[in-house]
Amino acid sequence: MKDGKTYQLMVAKMREVSLVPPQTIGPFTGVYKRIVPFFKFSPWRSAALISFFTTVILYFMLGSTLVKIASILQFGF
Repeated sequence: MKDGKTYQLMVAKMREVSLVPPQTIGPFTGVYKRIVPFFKFSPWRSAALISFFTTVILYFMLGSTLVKIASILQFGF
């Protein structure tokens, strides 16, 4: 069976598909490789920090309007 033409074509296609070069993000590749391990090993801690900083930034941008928006969204659910 290993000598069949179909088998050889399948093996060649498998090698073509499975050999993917490392992905790059241009100039941000180094930053990406340093940040991603934190998300992989402690996703909840990362999500908590990101949500906290996002909330603080939104509070500085919107002020007390942020509380009104949260109330409207809670009322909708």
